[in-house]
Amino acid sequence: MRRWFITVLATLSVAVLGGVSAPLLPTAAAADIPIGRLGETLRVQNGDMIADVTVRSIVPSEIPPGFGYPPRPPRHQVWKAEVVVQAVQVPNPYALATSLVFNGVTPTGDAYQPRNSDGPEALKNTLNNAPQGSTVAGFVYWDCYRDLVSNVVITDKTSGIRLAQWNV
Repeated sequence: MRRWFITVLATLSVAVLGGVSAPLLPTAAAADIPIGRLGETLRVQNGDMIADVTVRSIVPSEIPPGFGYPPRPPRHQVWKAEVVVQAVQVPNPYALATSLVFNGVTPTGDAYQPRNSDGPEALKNTLNNAPQGSTVAGFVYWDCYRDLVSNVVITDKTSGIRLAQWNV
């Protein structure tokens, strides 16, 4: 009875799928984003925005002003990345600040979201006024509570699509 049921189920599935199941399955595709190492300038394009971005370094940091709650255990560390952004083509001066997120990714797959800072050297503050043709620099801060950052990944804030990546 068991063999008969499996045979009928297999026959029905082949009949329903028409014997060809490959076109019904989605195909995987690798993201076509620029990938570089620290210090390299990568072109980031997101719709009508184009920017040349360089991640210069990732180093430990003191707790910046306006960081909010203290760093979490077990590591209790704040790390920062120095980033330089040249706005090649932007629709308005604050477009880069509202659409880009600099995530710190660890070797084990954790992704740290950037933490806010009120300091004048914070990248988010300098990106708030980055008209076309300007070059701004600043720091992105992460609360590294587990592993340390091994990659910096820029993602689109609304869609979550990866736009560029720097490997340490």
